[in-house]
Amino acid sequence: MVTIADYIRGESVEQVLTVLQQATLPVRLIAGGTDLLTRIEPDSPVRVLVVDISDMCELEGITPTDGSLRIGAATRLNDLCGSPHLAVGVWQTLARGASLVGSPQIRNLATLGGNICNASPAADTLPPLLILDAEAELVSPRGLRTVPLIEFFVGPGQTALAADEILASVRCPSPPPGAVATYHKHSPRRAMDLAVVGVAVLLAPVENQFEARIALGAVAPTPLRAGQAERLLAEASSLDDDTIAEAARLAAEAVRPISDVRASAEYRTAMVETLTERALRQLAARLA
Repeated sequence: MVTIADYIRGESVEQVLTVLQQATLPVRLIAGGTDLLTRIEPDSPVRVLVVDISDMCELEGITPTDGSLRIGAATRLNDLCGSPHLAVGVWQTLARGASLVGSPQIRNLATLGGNICNASPAADTLPPLLILDAEAELVSPRGLRTVPLIEFFVGPGQTALAADEILASVRCPSPPPGAVATYHKHSPRRAMDLAVVGVAVLLAPVENQFEARIALGAVAPTPLRAGQAERLLAEASSLDDDTIAEAARLAAEAVRPISDVRASAEYRTAMVETLTERALRQLAARLA
């Protein structure tokens, strides 16, 4: 919990970087504020400076470039849901993940950058971004730094973002030709609920084999890729029942879930196997 000691409305990236350099209090950047505002406690001894970047147009928008996409960190989640750039191919998986965050009112305020920097293992945009091989583009007084998103998360609520850096945008490279993808979320309620398990899968034909990417959310301290399962599928000559079942089993072996009031660790592990197998069968049918 924190209390707001001061507030600054950001006008440009350059100005915000100067504030980060000169601030004497811990700084919290907000664009929508949907994560930070739930943590405000007037009597908290932790005093922070809030810097609002919600009106900085240079951090907004979805820009296609040679088959890849660059998405500004301050782009609203509802803008992702309704973007024509995310309405086709594997990009639809990211739009679906964004559409499952909170309510329409929350998605009208919440941003992709906020969902990423909040670093919740259960965030619905993160597994889709991981199977898209997304990269975080970080800006500081030292210049631009690019970090693969899989390396950006270092723990629950913790990222590789330095104190004088801001997340400016996310870049997703061109997907493999013929790729198909899906995102499966399991939660007790159909809306307004965190994922108990999230599974995103991408498959693409490569000559007589496959490229596979499997990302898992809400089952470890950070979102993760199921590397062993991906390698098994990459070496397979066909997506038969046994191969799919084994890949799903290996995906379940990759997780490190906790037990809490929402689900036990054993249940989460079992659901990873179930949802991964379901997603692989769905995508294999589409490729066939």
